[in-house]
Amino acid sequence: MSYPTEADFALIKMGDGAATEVFTIICGVKDVSVNSTANTNDRFVRDCAKPGAVPTRKVRVTGKQQDITGSGLIDKTQIAKFMTALGNNKNYKVELYIADGTDTGILMGTFAGSYMLTAANLQANTDSDSSAEITLASNGDFTWTAAP
Repeated sequence: MSYPTEADFALIKMGDGAATEVFTIICGVKDVSVNSTANTNDRFVRDCAKPGAVPTRKVRVTGKQQDITGSGLIDKTQIAKFMTALGNNKNYKVELYIADGTDTGILMGTFAGSYMLTAANLQANTDSDSSAEITLASNGDFTWTAAP
């Protein structure tokens, strides 16, 4: 039998913008969703040999984008960092890991690129757990690099 190798957890890391950029983990964010999309438009083309036949759809890629959502908790020391990053482009990484019983796990690979932090939502609940969610929108090229 052959089973898929799947990610057990992901880390979102924010770059500091320095010449030799240092990426730090966004502490508390535990659930990560990466949505890569090819934007398209449709056009319908007739067969020249059968001009009376119903035209068929041809799909044209008009762009690519990636949206990343992370949810969980945001440590209070990071709230100011998110308010500064909101609406600005920064470099981010999303690292996918396999849990192997160690403190670090096994890196599967990394999504990386320039993203704009478009939302930083905090929900403080009196009678239950508080939560937070951030949304990143790609701003230019993004990459996937598999770990060696």
